Amino acid sequence: MFKRNWRYIYTLLIVLTDFALINVSFLLAIHLRFPNFPDPFTYWKPWLFINLVFFPLSLGLGVYRGIFNSTLDNQKQHLKKFTYYLALFVMSYLFLIKGHQFSRGVVIIFLMVQYFMLEISHSLLSRLNRLLFRRGFGGKQVLIVGTDASAAHFTELLSDVYGDYYKVKGFIANGVPHRHDPEVIPHIVGKYEDVDRLIPQHHIDQVFIVSDSMMHRKYEIVRKACEKNHVNVKMVSPHIKHLMHQLKVKDVTGVPLTTDSHRLRVRKWEQLTKRVFDLAVLAMLSILLLPLGLAIALMIKLTSKGPVFFKQQRALYKGGPVFWFYKFRTMYENADEMKEQFWGANESNGALFKMKNDPRVTPVGRWLRKYSLDEIPQFINVLKGEMSIVGPRPLPISDFDRLKNDKMNYDWYMKRGETRPGITGLWQISGRSNLSFEEMCLLDLYYIENQSIFFDIEIMFETIPAMFVGHGAY
Repeated sequence: MFKRNWRYIYTLLIVLTDFALINVSFLLAIHLRFPNFPDPFTYWKPWLFINLVFFPLSLGLGVYRGIFNSTLDNQKQHLKKFTYYLALFVMSYLFLIKGHQFSRGVVIIFLMVQYFMLEISHSLLSRLNRLLFRRGFGGKQVLIVGTDASAAHFTELLSDVYGDYYKVKGFIANGVPHRHDPEVIPHIVGKYEDVDRLIPQHHIDQVFIVSDSMMHRKYEIVRKACEKNHVNVKMVSPHIKHLMHQLKVKDVTGVPLTTDSHRLRVRKWEQLTKRVFDLAVLAMLSILLLPLGLAIALMIKLTSKGPVFFKQQRALYKGGPVFWFYKFRTMYENADEMKEQFWGANESNGALFKMKNDPRVTPVGRWLRKYSLDEIPQFINVLKGEMSIVGPRPLPISDFDRLKNDKMNYDWYMKRGETRPGITGLWQISGRSNLSFEEMCLLDLYYIENQSIFFDIEIMFETIPAMFVGHGAY
């Protein structure tokens, strides 16, 4: 029982420990600042505020999402971000209540002490978790389909990023012998047709297919064997090193070839909850969006010829459901017709056109794009039920004709259609235009696989600073 539920026990343990240490840190900060302080409850207002904001803030920043197999470095980055936002929230609260009687020294000491104590706690619990992984508590036994250099590099990456969480039990040959990597050869345990036997023999929990082409049909035997044995199988690109080091990515990015039956059962309820959540957020934001939208519309009308809104037919994948996508116009008239002559200067790939110094963009449009203010009209799409606030980015229908299958088979990107398109998403907070088409799609698939209201809140929370910084937006 304990062994089977260790994942949940560990997560609860680390959350409760952090919550307790936050309170201990506050009391310690008062004692360090005022050694003879008679009554710490004089500071009950900021103390209560810290307790109330702890869970919403940690959820919004994703501190505990995927923490079970998250690396210690990843956890430390989240703790730093949590401390930064906690400082911002507490100082703002003291300013709003005009709490001049509360020593700012206590707050500063508290912030330093809580970060120090949380980092030590996470380090110790992470070591305990890794020790238990080796003893079979929650870790995953893995088979890797592939024996070339890409498979060897992926195995190293798996070990570097996730330590002992994934234990590789062997490699499955999927190519000609002369392509076998010398380091992999001693660990080859079979071929395609052996997968059905090897899964129960080695108590396999996860199968990874490392593929340059990422063609589904090529691995049909593996997929069927995994479905029969109720084992998840994921196809990964050998070029995912950058994505696996993303702060928001806490597991291997790739294309899931089998669907978790539990996810299928709860998907309808998730969709309904997500729709209600979208409408609730839209209702709250409308107070800000309506006057801001009117001001932007006036700026566009006064500075360039053409309509205020730009609308375009878009979809999540070629042949998928098409809808009219709304934005504030950021380009001169006839810009869409001019795109063809600039494809040679495209700085992305696949069905994604991005150009840093696009001459079709107006001066006002460039400013709107930098801070993503041109996206505001998409809330009309959300209201109509065509889009969600968080989800994969829809792309122009015409751009899908640019997809080529010379180096990589793009059939897998159609899995983006398993949810509604979104205004913001994991791609936007992970680099935006600095990422390739393949990376964008893989991030979308990771989001779909791990989708939840809490993940949506986390992405929305991170979208705000991404908008202000404007990194990767053009």
